[in-house]
Amino acid sequence: MRLASAVTSAVLAGVVVLSGSLAAHAAPESLPVVEAKEFTDAASFLALINPDTQLSPADYTPKKLVNVAGTTYKLRPEAAEAVEALIAGARKAGHPIKLLSAYRSYGRQAVLFNQYQAQYGTAYAERISARPGTSEHQLGLAADVGSIGGGTDLKEEFGQTNAGIWVAEHAVDYGLIIRYPQGMEEITGYKYEPWHVRYVGKEHAAAMKDSKADTFEEYHDFLHEEKQKASEKADEKTVENAATVEEETAPSASKTKEEQTSETKNESGPVKDDDLLVLRFLPPYRDWGFGFTEK
Repeated sequence: MRLASAVTSAVLAGVVVLSGSLAAHAAPESLPVVEAKEFTDAASFLALINPDTQLSPADYTPKKLVNVAGTTYKLRPEAAEAVEALIAGARKAGHPIKLLSAYRSYGRQAVLFNQYQAQYGTAYAERISARPGTSEHQLGLAADVGSIGGGTDLKEEFGQTNAGIWVAEHAVDYGLIIRYPQGMEEITGYKYEPWHVRYVGKEHAAAMKDSKADTFEEYHDFLHEEKQKASEKADEKTVENAATVEEETAPSASKTKEEQTSETKNESGPVKDDDLLVLRFLPPYRDWGFGFTEK
């Protein structure tokens, strides 16, 4: 399954133009190398979903979903394992948290968005909820968490609680990121959601942290730049190798024209005395009988 054409370099370039934040950080020297399809495949841990990027088909469903331990919520296996570990780690650190939401189908997301739209109007509904087909929850890689007995479920205040602070600091250890950070609504398209974590894998979560990227959109942009650099280096190497081969096979400039011409004539090897002896006794060409007829 592939994302809609909005997940293209043109869209990413548009994000850079819209937000000065993306230009605020220089791309890090080294990032994980990714295949081009990882940017556009809905099954990829790098799939980018936001108000400008829609799944194709819109009703995409992950091939495999499993229950997160101790709940009826489902996620893709890798994401489920990461969220389970996050919850266990938080509780061990003295910050008991719970799972509030995980995978949502296209139909379920449509119901939720319609409810928000009816209650708050379209403009505000789009700031707090994704239209069906553009929700990270539909990927099976996103989950909402909250404090047990904290009274801050799905509220910005969760980010100021001990549990929320711990999640923000340690999500990366489990391959998770805070998908909608504070102050980044212009880039992500959504209000600050300290409770929303997204699985990208430990390698990319760590690389995103090291890159100082504020958003997943910015990290995506860095990855595209790295991919472009790798492609350009490969092209330069190909040109360099071709130039080397051409140089090695070109005639030496130090040789005279007569020497080069002589070598070309004698490509089959030097003429031996025995060859000259045979030629001496061959009849003239006009006497050879190979079916030619003189007129």
